[in-house]
Amino acid sequence: MISLRIFKHIIKNHDSKQKNASTIDWPEHLVTLDEKTFENFIQKYPLSAVDFWASWCVPCKVMSPRIRRLSNIYKGKIAFGKFDIQENQNIVNQYKIMGIPQLIFFRKGKKITNITGTKSIGYIKNIIEELLEKKDK
Repeated sequence: MISLRIFKHIIKNHDSKQKNASTIDWPEHLVTLDEKTFENFIQKYPLSAVDFWASWCVPCKVMSPRIRRLSNIYKGKIAFGKFDIQENQNIVNQYKIMGIPQLIFFRKGKKITNITGTKSIGYIKNIIEELLEKKDK
């Protein structure tokens, strides 16, 4: 049997987690990032994904509408950003981006996993669902 004190503690923690999730100012769309905005973006959200791409990259062009669609599907759960590797070499070097398109997932600013190459929406959704499930534990 749970004591009243423990029960109140559980309820208080549950309520504060809900308030924290609802007070996050989630982006309404895919956010274009650069070296000035990148760090703040990955730190701001509990879970974020950044698409590293280039305008000359054909697979990147294939992935672009998929990333936009995923940003709409997971609005309020994961923040999506887009980062042009041609214009922002410091971040590219920092994360050792060797191939594009590359989608890197961050949890509170820390890299947790990445996907390189052209992938289906279903494949990426499976990864996102796993990440969201781990976040809730």
